Amino acid sequence: MPITPIPVLRGARRTDLRADGDELVLRRAGREHRIPFEAVDLVHAERRAVEVRLRATEGSAPAVYRIEGVSAAAATAFARAVHSALPPIPGGAAAVDGAALVTTRAAEREPLTPREEFGRRVKRMVWTSLLAIVAMSVVVSFATHPIMMIFVWITGGVGFPFAGAVLLLLPKAAERWRLPRHGITVTAEYAHSAAEPTLYLYGDLEGNTRTYFDTSGRLRLEVSYDPQDPGRVVRADGKGRWLEATVLTAAAAIAALALLAFLATPFMSV
Repeated sequence: MPITPIPVLRGARRTDLRADGDELVLRRAGREHRIPFEAVDLVHAERRAVEVRLRATEGSAPAVYRIEGVSAAAATAFARAVHSALPPIPGGAAAVDGAALVTTRAAEREPLTPREEFGRRVKRMVWTSLLAIVAMSVVVSFATHPIMMIFVWITGGVGFPFAGAVLLLLPKAAERWRLPRHGITVTAEYAHSAAEPTLYLYGDLEGNTRTYFDTSGRLRLEVSYDPQDPGRVVRADGKGRWLEATVLTAAAAIAALALLAFLATPFMSV
């Protein structure tokens, strides 16, 4: 087992190298190579690259796995930590073909966290909006006076962000209305945590303890969670949902008006 923490190396072209128990795991080009420590002869760090050289039988060239584009500091720390974790080779032991101990399979894609999924959706919306504005600018430059491109950027610059905000926030807002009626309602107890003064704890049907954050300061709160996904939870009294619904409705109206003007721009004249 590792004696010192082994850092994770993230390299170019979506490659990474990390330790997993008593193995090194290299992911690249959709493949996952699992290299047992007993198969490793040397780990060499050179600037922003790391080579993992495997043990080989006498007279044969050792197999080498390489990752590039990593942090230079992390590369040095990785090589040092792996060397300290390698098992000692008994004296007089027969040579081992390290390549024969390596297993290769298709790499499994790690599921995105909610924050990563949210960030991906935001990026898609931003790029889609920019492409739509650029495309409309080209159309307007031919269909009407080029000065109308200013109107395209103004209406698109208002309409698309408001529409994106509504689409991103609407699912969570809908939960404030749906879960108190169709979810499971339980009591959440204040955690009395100095580190997390807004932390509440509640239990689901499986007996797991889950967390909820609220600034009310009450000792107990009734919360409603989704039985299919107990991590989705809202206050059962629906506090704040009317204000949220009003704001989203106003934002949707602004987005609709701005985008209607955006789409009508080619038919306008100076």
